[in-house]
Amino acid sequence: MISLATRCALVCLVFALAAACHAAGSEAGRLPLAYRTANGAYPWTGRLFAIGWQDLTQAPSPALWEAGDRLDRRTVPSRRIFTYAAPDGGTAHAIALQWDEATEALHIGDSASVDWLRGDQTRAGLRPRDTRLGNAAGARVRVVAPPAWSPGKAGHAGFRLRYSLRPHVAWHGTGEGLLHAFDAATGEERAAYLPGALLPHALAMPAPGTPTPPPPCPRPEAQDVTLRGEWRTVLLCGIPANAAAGNAAAAFVLDVTDPEGQTPFMPIWEIAATDALPLAGRGPVRAAGIRGPDGLRWFAVVVLAAGTGGEAGAARAGLALLPLDKPAGAAWSGQYAIRTLPLPERDCLGNPAASQLVAVSVLSDMSGAALAAYATDDAGQLWRFALADAPQAGASAAAACLYRMQVSAQPATEEAPVLLGSPSAPVVIYGAGNELAAVPDSTATRSATARTPRQVATQAADNGHVLRAAPGGGPDPGWRLTLPHAGEQLVEIEPVYPGYLLFVTRTPDGAQRSYLVLAATGESVSQRSSGERVPVATGQLLPPGASVFATRTELPGTPAQPGGAGRQAYALSVWSATGNAVTRVAQTLATRRTGRLRWREIVGPAREDAP
Repeated sequence: MISLATRCALVCLVFALAAACHAAGSEAGRLPLAYRTANGAYPWTGRLFAIGWQDLTQAPSPALWEAGDRLDRRTVPSRRIFTYAAPDGGTAHAIALQWDEATEALHIGDSASVDWLRGDQTRAGLRPRDTRLGNAAGARVRVVAPPAWSPGKAGHAGFRLRYSLRPHVAWHGTGEGLLHAFDAATGEERAAYLPGALLPHALAMPAPGTPTPPPPCPRPEAQDVTLRGEWRTVLLCGIPANAAAGNAAAAFVLDVTDPEGQTPFMPIWEIAATDALPLAGRGPVRAAGIRGPDGLRWFAVVVLAAGTGGEAGAARAGLALLPLDKPAGAAWSGQYAIRTLPLPERDCLGNPAASQLVAVSVLSDMSGAALAAYATDDAGQLWRFALADAPQAGASAAAACLYRMQVSAQPATEEAPVLLGSPSAPVVIYGAGNELAAVPDSTATRSATARTPRQVATQAADNGHVLRAAPGGGPDPGWRLTLPHAGEQLVEIEPVYPGYLLFVTRTPDGAQRSYLVLAATGESVSQRSSGERVPVATGQLLPPGASVFATRTELPGTPAQPGGAGRQAYALSVWSATGNAVTRVAQTLATRRTGRLRWREIVGPAREDAP
């Protein structure tokens, strides 16, 4: 599986070198490049391996550390597990309690289940396990790094300096209902969070034969936002519904600004799906700053399932905007009312809308203000929701269809679209069925069915395929690719600097392949130092169960001459990681034109004001 990356340079399951992380110099060279999950000896246990090496000329290490091993070495009382609940039947509010205290506050008479969740393996008759770490069941890791430089965001510079040396934390949800906060450099668990929505299911799990809850936060998302005039880092999470376990879909948000504080994180709020608000819990939960009379106000953007009853538009799938500044004990009404953005009554072909949204991504400008949300659905359609003038509570806004795949099919995974380019002319890349498409957002000057992006042709070569843009093509920029193998579907996709995409596919027989292509054209090419493009094969078959990640190494380039431009050169390598080895699958060269100063001009405010 492709590793996700941190915004600093890791990108949690990775697309950059750890040495590129500037914020926490003391951790440079010690941070993993990637993370790999594996099954344990039982269906409900698992492993989390950190992969990395300091010198790319050396053989990579398949495991710098393994989180389950670190957990198993801990004493039970040393672990800190927090939860969110409503003690004594009161209004739900955030409580960060040591698990010993929570047992009494939540009226849990039998402490055996609590002890099992904390890691006690001495109780007879409870579910056996080979490690305290639960099975990840497809959940991904997200590394939250120190705040990155964000010019244009008022007041963010002071926040960045204050927390520039905070440790990197790897967040990972597992199948006993816990969201773990691991120290990314050492693998030690700093704390764990058990969402209130999963609390009863987690307490029932230690009994043999009971269903296991889903991993909380399978697609973690982190963002710096302002809450009541102060910059904070938040972790946004969805919990998908699980019919076997019986839990409803839910969403929650944690304040993870200061992992070295007395409490390493604080719950902001949790919310569970209802008939009136049918949260889907699918894909990542995004953050969006919406402009208002008092500046930016931040919301969590959550996918809504098609439901019945409730407020207007709830019968159709759509998006919900949940205010992040709502106090945990306040009601979702008045100034904290939820805004909904339903799909139109008609789909891209003019038929009654009946699709379910899969995942969403948010496009923002330099100040952090959200411009649009792009969501995919299970019919292969791409929708654009305007956020610059988002509606007030109770109102609705029409979504525009940008594109529809020629072949509609349920996506293999809930993969969010990738956004490339500037806010004025973004390109949205997504997959559905056996297709990928890069769709420019030209703000609906043509209908979705009239757009015909250039077709990318595939030709078998060197145990893979060479991808080339076919001559001619449609009037719009963008491209579309039909995957070359029968039943092949997109599993994961990530941008790789400079200007590439790495994506992984899977065929019905379980075989996985990795592709490295130019994001602008969809072609598989290597670039010489002169800028000439040379076709290369991609789509290599991966070892069974392998994880995939990419690294980038800067090479000697061409310095800029007076009155001219220079070039930076990079070697991009794609690696597969298994239990025994890390192997290079492919390598290509990428170049980037640079100006005399080798940096891009930034247009933004002349000075920073208070947020």
